Amino acid sequence: MLAQLPSFRFLVTGATIALFTLTFLLLSTRQSSGSSLRYLAKTQRPSSNCLPSFQAPFNISGDWDFVVGRDGSDHGMSEERCKIAFPKLFGEIEKSAALRAQSRISYAELDSREVEDGMVRVIIDKGELYIVEFAPQPVTASRARATLNSLHRALKAVPDRQNLPSIEFIFTSEDFANDPTGKGPVWSYSKRDGDDSVWLMPDFGYWAWPEVQVGPYQEVRQRIAAIDDGETAPDGTITPGLSFQDKKKQLVWRGSLATNPGIRTKLLKASSTKSWASVRVIDWDDETDIRYNLLPIEDHCRYMFLAHTEGRSFSGRGKYLLNCRSVVISHPLNWREAHHAALVSSGPDANFIEVQPDFSDLSHKIDYLIDNPLVAERVANNAVRTFRDRYLTPAAESCYWRQLVRAYASVCDFEPVLFSVGRDGKKISRGVPFETWLLMH
Repeated sequence: MLAQLPSFRFLVTGATIALFTLTFLLLSTRQSSGSSLRYLAKTQRPSSNCLPSFQAPFNISGDWDFVVGRDGSDHGMSEERCKIAFPKLFGEIEKSAALRAQSRISYAELDSREVEDGMVRVIIDKGELYIVEFAPQPVTASRARATLNSLHRALKAVPDRQNLPSIEFIFTSEDFANDPTGKGPVWSYSKRDGDDSVWLMPDFGYWAWPEVQVGPYQEVRQRIAAIDDGETAPDGTITPGLSFQDKKKQLVWRGSLATNPGIRTKLLKASSTKSWASVRVIDWDDETDIRYNLLPIEDHCRYMFLAHTEGRSFSGRGKYLLNCRSVVISHPLNWREAHHAALVSSGPDANFIEVQPDFSDLSHKIDYLIDNPLVAERVANNAVRTFRDRYLTPAAESCYWRQLVRAYASVCDFEPVLFSVGRDGKKISRGVPFETWLLMH
């Protein structure tokens, strides 16, 4: 009789397939120990001819535009406004996502990267931050904490954070990622061409950099603006800003040779005995030398020209220098940072000056800029407009973090499981809530 009921046969067949599929998913997503779930496979793969979800078109409503005085410190800007305000900011994110559009990141691939010294493994679940593993941090503990605080701030600032995708990732607080191509994906402060497994994230200085006596980023920006634009004291006293043409007509640099002797020694040689040079080496192990040679970061802005050199990888001072109404002069950069897509080295929109890798044309270009002060001032004003007033604002940093989360999720074929049930029936959490973790560390 049952054989005469086609609808019943279809029901039985469908139930059997569903049960088989569920069993397969459960078995395929368990830990090797079989004690708890670590991830769930995403059931739908985007079509190969579709853009990742984070690149989907969006509607621009109204006549809103970014105004730094009103919006520069807004950590909670909408995705729509972030894209309007910072059209050049997400290029590196898009490149990384495009590389994985056809071969998405698996849990096994992520898990293949060992969480070594300086690394942190993190889950974002419904917009909340959880620490899965915090490896020993011999020299970068404050960097790791600063990075986590910045990410946490960017997540908490938006009211719809629960709609952000859930992801699991590993980041390094070192200057660069070791083995950037041979292991699973890793988030890092800098990358080079060919570092295809590296996803760029904002560096620790957007929170604070105490080791070199640089305070909270927002405070540094205020101190820099006070030099360039002036300030009004609580009692109403007005201190005027330092005009560009009244700045010291010198190239300033302070730093250690040890982190990049090849480049930095060439800067010293090219500027030696020059009247326009204020270039000095700092020995960070000598308190007397630090006291004599250290220049507060905001006081760099009293100089007309600011030398920028890479260190072991990127140099953390770069974004501070670009906040100044001064002319940043740099050799060609090998290491990219999140904001580098907005750098322009030539033409009327130039916001910095690039010299040869050996600084052989440094003297010629400094002489030209001194002899053509209006050209130099235009470059300095472009830097303020592009960086201090847009791409290096706190708002831009938080926008970048959230877009990084969306893009990374768009090319992962799994979602992390934060809570699972062990063999003993007890609920297991793979991560510690950031707020709890912070009080423990």
